[in-house]
Amino acid sequence: MTVSNLIGPLEQLALANHPCSGMYFMVVGVPQSLTITMVSYMGKLRIAVGVEKGYINPDKFKSCIHKAFEMMFKVTVPNSAPPAIF
Repeated sequence: MTVSNLIGPLEQLALANHPCSGMYFMVVGVPQSLTITMVSYMGKLRIAVGVEKGYINPDKFKSCIHKAFEMMFKVTVPNSAPPAIF
């Protein structure tokens, strides 16, 4: 398990003069069956999930994550409709 509190870039980056509209971070080749990474880019949080094939039912996992984000959103931003995240 690795934890870092380093914030991501606040301004848009470019690769070979092509602006990057979004950025995700993943650690690959590690022996974990479940990997969850988070990175901020231009003030937006990006979350990436990697799962070993056959380890978790993907539809059930997606449903649980979606419900958890909706619950957190309702508590933190009352009287607003949750954004479409999937």
